[in-house]
Amino acid sequence: MLTQLTNNKKVQRKELLAKRRALTLIQKNEYSAVITKKLVELEEYKNSQICFLYASMPDEFQTKELIVNALKAGKQICLPYITDKNMKIMQATLIKSLDELVVGAYNILTVKEKNLRIVKPQDIDFILVPAVGLDKKGYRLGMGGGYYDRYLVKAINAKKIAAVYDCQVVDEVIKDDYDIKVDMILTENTTIKYR
Repeated sequence: MLTQLTNNKKVQRKELLAKRRALTLIQKNEYSAVITKKLVELEEYKNSQICFLYASMPDEFQTKELIVNALKAGKQICLPYITDKNMKIMQATLIKSLDELVVGAYNILTVKEKNLRIVKPQDIDFILVPAVGLDKKGYRLGMGGGYYDRYLVKAINAKKIAAVYDCQVVDEVIKDDYDIKVDMILTENTTIKYR
């Protein structure tokens, strides 16, 4: 049975996804270009060596340019790989190029199984955290699977950065005790740093 908190999260998630999906393709491309420029200029990014990024869904902040930039900069790039859907376990696996990707779980681009090179969470120094919404305190609302919350507690040496569109930042997201805060939020218009 759904708890009231879970139900409230579901409602808020639906509202925020609708806002994100209402953006035009031109807006998403334009905002993503601005956010990518801000990301690559961050000291946290410039100083990072092992970056955990993600392949974006069509309505999310578009990460392709950032992945290409990081590969060109000689950084080690990891993408999420779901190792156990039932237990909601995700790992970070290295990629050498975008050619290694295939459509995986939840219709998201992922690394081919034969190319898995798992990286320990504590070795990662920069994580781009996906979010449906964030609040001004740095708490995030994800898609509801809990994959990232389980992973982020283990990534003790990583700067956790969320890059989203302005419309995804709200006064308060509904959160659980186990929800992890990010260190920084970047949008096309704002940068909010917490640590």
